[in-house]
Amino acid sequence: MNTLLVIDDNLLDNAVIRDYLFTERYNIISASNGLEALEFIEGRSIDLIILDIAMPVMDGFEFLKQFSLSGFYGKIPVIILTSLNDDEGYEKVFTYDIYDYISKPLSNMNKLVFINKIKNALKSREYVKSST
Repeated sequence: MNTLLVIDDNLLDNAVIRDYLFTERYNIISASNGLEALEFIEGRSIDLIILDIAMPVMDGFEFLKQFSLSGFYGKIPVIILTSLNDDEGYEKVFTYDIYDYISKPLSNMNKLVFINKIKNALKSREYVKSST
């Protein structure tokens, strides 16, 4: 069973993600900020990260910066899920090796498209794991 780490301080967004993935049999764990997420990554086997940008304590940008210094960077796909909509923010996000970018609100995205993005990211991870 794949483990997905959802890093988002918004409880409603977490609920929507869980609802969308309910039938997919994933183990979903949540962190409310980047610092908490870094601690989770060290202690668990994570297959995919879904990351918000605007969060308290440690935002998504700082998480990506710290995560890029870890041995897990490049091995765990990251999907950005954010309401961020300015050019500077886009440029900052895309300086990191992320798998995909999804704009909030998630309810505007077709559920099947979201599930397909998750499945493709996990397939990509399996390919990376098997080729190393």
